[in-house]
Amino acid sequence: MNPVATSLLLLAAFAGFGWLVARKLAIVARLAPENRFDRPWSRLSAVVVNGLLQRRMLARDWKPGLMHTIIFLGFLGLLLRKLQLIAIGYYEPFTYPGVFGGAFAAMKDGIEIAVLAALGYAFWRRYVRRPARLEPNREALLILSLILAIMVSDLAFDGFRFALHADSDAGIGHERSFAFAGSAIASAFATLSPAALHTGYQLAYWTQLVVVLAFLVLLPVGEHFHIVTALPVLYFHRGRPANSVPAVDLEAVYADDADAESMRIGVRSARDLTWKEGLDAFTCTECGRCKDACPTFLTGKPLSLKQVNDSVKQHLLAQRGTILAAPAAEDSLPPLVPSVIGDDTLWACTTCGYCEAACPIELEHLPKFYRMRQHRVLMDGEFPHALKAVFAAYEAQSNPWGFAADTRGDWARDLDVAIVRDAGDVARLDYLFYVGSAASFDPRGQRIARALVAIMQQAGVEFGILGARETSTGECVRRAGNELLFQETAKALAGTLRELGVTRIVACDPHAFNSLKNEYPEFGGRYEVLHHTQLIAKLLDERRLTLVPGPERVIYHEPCYLSRHNGEYEAPRRILRALVSDAPLEFALHREKAMCCGAGGGRMWLEETIGRRINVLRVEQALPLSPTTIATACPYCAVMIADGISALDRVGAIETRDIAELVAMAMQRDGTASDEAPRAG
Repeated sequence: MNPVATSLLLLAAFAGFGWLVARKLAIVARLAPENRFDRPWSRLSAVVVNGLLQRRMLARDWKPGLMHTIIFLGFLGLLLRKLQLIAIGYYEPFTYPGVFGGAFAAMKDGIEIAVLAALGYAFWRRYVRRPARLEPNREALLILSLILAIMVSDLAFDGFRFALHADSDAGIGHERSFAFAGSAIASAFATLSPAALHTGYQLAYWTQLVVVLAFLVLLPVGEHFHIVTALPVLYFHRGRPANSVPAVDLEAVYADDADAESMRIGVRSARDLTWKEGLDAFTCTECGRCKDACPTFLTGKPLSLKQVNDSVKQHLLAQRGTILAAPAAEDSLPPLVPSVIGDDTLWACTTCGYCEAACPIELEHLPKFYRMRQHRVLMDGEFPHALKAVFAAYEAQSNPWGFAADTRGDWARDLDVAIVRDAGDVARLDYLFYVGSAASFDPRGQRIARALVAIMQQAGVEFGILGARETSTGECVRRAGNELLFQETAKALAGTLRELGVTRIVACDPHAFNSLKNEYPEFGGRYEVLHHTQLIAKLLDERRLTLVPGPERVIYHEPCYLSRHNGEYEAPRRILRALVSDAPLEFALHREKAMCCGAGGGRMWLEETIGRRINVLRVEQALPLSPTTIATACPYCAVMIADGISALDRVGAIETRDIAELVAMAMQRDGTASDEAPRAG
């Protein structure tokens, strides 16, 4: 071969690669600091499990996952081959010796054949099957073609090399005896003239080397930069669901001696993004998995994690000079919202968390959106008009409807429910029943609360409610960006619970359940919190409840803040298996891929003006299974699903009931089922 040409190619390729990588990483380094260096062993575990072993890639959509895994592992496995090719550029007869060399030659051929098969599937899937999540993409075509060229030219190089030199060089002959594919190709080439073999040999080698090094230089340019950054991104992953909103130190913001830097709230410009968020944007593989059960994408709204990452990436590159300039220049950066991410995109998000759960490399979305909302609400005063009344109602009466706060416990007047007055009352309870705004004021939610009361009374659970002393958790306003109102609300409720000595809580609202469990520790509130389905499942396990199976064709719609954000998939299903007389039905999009009802992230109070209504689509997804009942486990889901049924004119044919209502109806009392739960609309 040619050591000079090899050296020049290597120098040019690595210089280009290093320069292009440095251009992007220099931007990342100038973004906001964030500590992602804790838990080193846990982080390394994520690199091994989801990076090297590709667990997330395989788990949710195994066919494309297997395709990607084969190509990825092939890429890693063939690194030794590329080192061999470089060595051949300096010393032509170079081979790996002995047993290792033979095993490697066989393994290399097996990998290349597997990668060719995976590439065939990739081309077929992208250009024949064309799933909705994959848009036309020239870069994907280029990269797949380059990988194909690398595989074909490598096999061809072996064929020419073995045909020319296997008989005269013992090392190459030893390699041929194991390289089954290369050997077969060499046999096919045996009839060619020595001149043709030599030409093919040279052409295959230099094609291989040039394509490999061109591929290397192209990596930092586009979406395939993730080949370089995916493993670091996995190492620096958050490692938990985004079930809490990034806190703001409001005391520092409003302190008398606060400077301009400490008065910053949320994300205004690119410089307010953390370095991890910038790295995420550059690392997005654009696989589109975040779209499969995203309620906004499926209903035609301008939001997907893939689109957001692409917009942020292009903006970071366009503003590179300003970002790298002195800190004073950051004021000249345009605001991310609405310049880069439109208001319609920002406020479309239901915070269901599907995109994060689906991303094979655990890119993060929700914290960035929460902080953008915080800036829009608290600094810009720009947010959907409908939220103004909601914020005012929460501020005045601690509920979104603005009903009088002192009527919060009226729903339970006829139920013989204990009202907690002091710490002594709490000490006698098994659980404090945190009712929440929906179950306190909304008629649909009240039926859920009444059903849960009947269940706990039947099972002998000692419980009480706060009544007029209960206030909202503030979960809704926090996810709508009003961190100031949330913290005022949370401090008040945490103070009440602390004064009363509350340590064990049951809640029928998954949003309140999540906030009390995962966010109230910020305010000194550390409780054992159960969702009502978890408590009911526990009571069934302890045989404190007996159910008479009855309903048929029941399908379960699971709340995002119970399942995806808190990992509870089994308790509701265990209950349903105990109370239905057939097998419970499942949506096509269920468990980890369940689609949101559309109420989260403050969307309960906002009209859908773009695309289709999310709750209507969710009900439509149940129709092929002809259910008689859609079971829910959240008062907001109950409202959204009922509205979807009504919009589709299926009232009477399908009803929606919370699991607590179904259990209350199925409870056995002296051999008869309870009729505590009124009919659901």
